[in-house]
Amino acid sequence: MIVIDASVLVSLVAGDRDAVDAVVPALEHDAHWAAPPHARIEAVSALRGMALRRSALRDELPRMVERLLDIELDVWPTDPLLGRVVQLVDNVSAYDAAYIALAEELSTTLVTLDRRLAGVPGIHCRVLVPGGDAAPA
Repeated sequence: MIVIDASVLVSLVAGDRDAVDAVVPALEHDAHWAAPPHARIEAVSALRGMALRRSALRDELPRMVERLLDIELDVWPTDPLLGRVVQLVDNVSAYDAAYIALAEELSTTLVTLDRRLAGVPGIHCRVLVPGGDAAPA
């Protein structure tokens, strides 16, 4: 099992060819993907922003959301993670901290396109940024 964040979800449903090509190999090693509940709504928010910036995507938004819902995702509750999320608030948003905390809880890797997450101090999980280096746990 691996934890994926909204940046990966957005890449899978709306990314350009380079983004998809970077993400897919990182996900092929483990087809069991987990995320906190806010991952999909965070991805929809990003997709909305893309559609507002590029009118050509406006009509595509419903189909992108359908593809997002087609992604099999094991959604984990955040309540047990909140203590760890609070420990990370000086260095990362609560939303991003939830991805880190979940990866730590599951003793697995977090896959993200957000390079900042690989540099968060004091984390206890591996962060893999496709196309970049992995930060060890």
